[in-house]
Amino acid sequence: MINQPRLDEIKRQLGSDKRVRVTELAQRFMVSEETIRRDLKYLEEQGVLRRVHGGAIMPVPSEEQPLQIRSRIRPRAKTRIGMLASGLVEEGMTLFLDTGTSTLALAHQLTRFSRLKVLTNSLDIASLLTQQSDNAITLTPGRVRRNDNALTGLHTLAFAQQFHYDIAFMGIGALDLNFGFMDYEEPEALLRRVLAQHCRHSVILADEGKFGLRTFVKTLPFGAVDTLVTNALPPASFIASLENEHVNILHPGNAPGDKVRLSDL
Repeated sequence: MINQPRLDEIKRQLGSDKRVRVTELAQRFMVSEETIRRDLKYLEEQGVLRRVHGGAIMPVPSEEQPLQIRSRIRPRAKTRIGMLASGLVEEGMTLFLDTGTSTLALAHQLTRFSRLKVLTNSLDIASLLTQQSDNAITLTPGRVRRNDNALTGLHTLAFAQQFHYDIAFMGIGALDLNFGFMDYEEPEALLRRVLAQHCRHSVILADEGKFGLRTFVKTLPFGAVDTLVTNALPPASFIASLENEHVNILHPGNAPGDKVRLSDL
């Protein structure tokens, strides 16, 4: 059972001290250390903190966390996004999946297909689809970025520009009402701009925690993307801005059966 007063107090102490320790919290609240670990796991899934050995620390909002850590934040939301996004895919399509936890969740759903052509700059996505499906997988060249196993750089961009994709599935760092789709670093922003220009249908995957964030790089205006897939109904202000730019919003409330074809959008 979630003990909301205890969670609120943990968040308050974290905001004050920037770090909390399992042993100290267990003693303070007179509960087991395992109970505190469950609390910290829950708060990490909400994006409130980052678990470290012996406790937790505040995440740094101006820096994107390593992929292994990001994958622990809102895992159910990302699975839901992957399921919804896979409904846009049909056998025989050529797809690009860039690096990210939501695109990795989509890749898990694509293992049920067998005749896709999938290009990616993610070592993790390439490995998953190669080992668990019969789809044709192509990995871009580029320099390996260790914190998320992404291939980036001029060779990556040049390679991606050689093809035309039925759908380009892209992650994103943030959605801001003034600046549109945003990223933490320039390499992924540059690749996403290229992909948006070389596909029949451009799709951004973003969980509910991305709305209202503002990061470093202005990647794309809302109108440069065809569809946004998310796990919950976005805030009203974002719905208005996205619909004004003719962006299709795909979320659980408007995707009966989790199967919406491109022709339906």
